[in-house]
Amino acid sequence: MKLNLTVDEALSTTRAVRKRLDFDRAVEPEIIRECLEAAVQSPTGSNSQSW
Repeated sequence: MKLNLTVDEALSTTRAVRKRLDFDRAVEPEIIRECLEAAVQSPTGSNSQSW
């Protein structure tokens, strides 16, 4: 089953992803970059931004 979601939609709307993960499939570097950009925008505990 293919879902037509953008990276942002998938990361912001999916609560449980265990059944959707495919560890044998390669991930394009652009997708990883988009995920990291979205993660950097997320809140941190006490607004610490320790990265």
